[in-house]
Amino acid sequence: MKKKYNIQLNPKRLSGKEVGKHRDFDALLNRYHHDKPVRSPLVRNLVMLGLALAASVAVLLFVFIGMNDETYGERDNAYFAALNYVNPPLPQVEKAFSSYAVNVSKGGVYNYKSGSKLTVPVAAFASLQGTPIEGEVTLHYREMHDFIDFFLSGIPMTYDSAGVQYTLESAGMIEIFAEQDGKRVNMAPGKSIDVELVSNVNVSPQLNVPPDYNIYQLDEEQRNWVYKEVDKMQVMDEDVVGGQFDATSPFFPIDKELREKIQSIQVNQRNEIARIEASLPIAKQPIKPEVANNNDYVFDLDFNDLKKPNATGELADAQQELAELYRQYEKMLWQLNPKSDISAEELQKGFSNVTGISIKKLNNRDYELKLEKEDNSLTVVVNPVLSGSDYNDAMAEFNRDFERWENEMKERNAKLQAAKNEALKLFEEEKRLANIVYDERIAELKAKGLDYAATEEILKRKVINRFQATGFGIWNCDRPLPPDMMILAANFEDASGNKFENKTAYLVDKSRNTVYQFLAEDGTRMRFNKNSDNLLWFVTSDNKIAVFRPEDFKGINKETNEHTFVMETVDKEINDESDVREVLYL
Repeated sequence: MKKKYNIQLNPKRLSGKEVGKHRDFDALLNRYHHDKPVRSPLVRNLVMLGLALAASVAVLLFVFIGMNDETYGERDNAYFAALNYVNPPLPQVEKAFSSYAVNVSKGGVYNYKSGSKLTVPVAAFASLQGTPIEGEVTLHYREMHDFIDFFLSGIPMTYDSAGVQYTLESAGMIEIFAEQDGKRVNMAPGKSIDVELVSNVNVSPQLNVPPDYNIYQLDEEQRNWVYKEVDKMQVMDEDVVGGQFDATSPFFPIDKELREKIQSIQVNQRNEIARIEASLPIAKQPIKPEVANNNDYVFDLDFNDLKKPNATGELADAQQELAELYRQYEKMLWQLNPKSDISAEELQKGFSNVTGISIKKLNNRDYELKLEKEDNSLTVVVNPVLSGSDYNDAMAEFNRDFERWENEMKERNAKLQAAKNEALKLFEEEKRLANIVYDERIAELKAKGLDYAATEEILKRKVINRFQATGFGIWNCDRPLPPDMMILAANFEDASGNKFENKTAYLVDKSRNTVYQFLAEDGTRMRFNKNSDNLLWFVTSDNKIAVFRPEDFKGINKETNEHTFVMETVDKEINDESDVREVLYL
């Protein structure tokens, strides 16, 4: 039987009185049960449809939140990409460099006020065109040790690995460069400066081993940190402050097991890096010929007279070097160096005939030549040289060999870096898993009521970071930290309700020696460690500092997923580093 349906388009809205007539829901429910004792398939299907719609809404809500987070990440990346990679926020406040005069032919050891030490080898510098530098250069050096230093430097402290952005916790950072006559110079190929950087590291009392740090060099052009080697860190035990778990603590066995595991991983990592480096031998760099100076005394030497069957040490090394030189340049001559305390005429007159000759290499250009007569001997400094067409031919050959050598070195270094990075990822994963097991076992004991035996206190320990700076720039002793898990949708304003938008925010976890930069705007996806002391600040448009202090962080509801940060703008003019430290209470 067909039914008639009364379908009304744009019906008249019911009045409140009419709605009230139908508010007896109990009567409606009784009538429903009387007339419809069994739920029809249609009703059941509608209920299922409702559940499906609800699930769809939940999924859509989740996707929307995820998309919103992703959109913020894109804006954050674009914001920092538009800025200089190294971007000091207060240009008027700059940490000063210390300067050292270095005699290129002697090198030397140079001490910094912190107790750090730089060891510069002989002939360590080259011009920007690659030619060796002579005379004296000025070495400029400075150190950065805490979050104030990192903040003022404008150096980013993030490191991307396998699609995850880590924050680098530093055990000390340096910046180093050299000049001659006010112009920058490079490190000579194959040379490096040995650095012994004295600093402090944060260590939990239950982990009494040198924390696992690596050495990174900043690549400003590629806008990232490049892993170089494992930090050869030495803990200076006499400077330890605080305690650790003793043998009576219920946490001691777990603590001991982790320390032994970390030590084993560190040893394996160092051995693997050494194995990788040894597997890729360094090609011998070709020797650049030098042209003879017509104003200086030039002479020939019979190389056969330099051969001694039982030569050892420096003499044997010099002979091997000379053999290579004579192989490359058959018509090589020798030129008296102006450093020698004798004139060409005196040398020719007194030592044109000798009974013995010995030679020792001083650096890439200079050789010490000892001439012996029956009743006398003389030591002079000489240089191997070529003249005329011999020099031109030799330079053409050198340029070809040097280009080939550079290509071989680039290929080797690329392979070496890739192999090191791959090994480092594996060892970092081993350490991460070891720490997860440790945290789980500590948590189990705490759950049994042993909280009194554990502490979250962080100790400062004095260490020496040892590494080789193979080039000039910024070097960092770091370990990567995973991102914090607590995420807030954050808004930022001052006490008057004025919003902070499109600002670089600086966040510090006081238990970690680093500073994290992010874009501050309405709805910022902000990560931080809710169990630590945190400090947040901006630099205002008039070069003042607006802060949100650790005690303010403790007032944030740990269960909330959004918060408006009311920043305190400190009314103090910033003229130097001490002003910044005063504002940030450090």
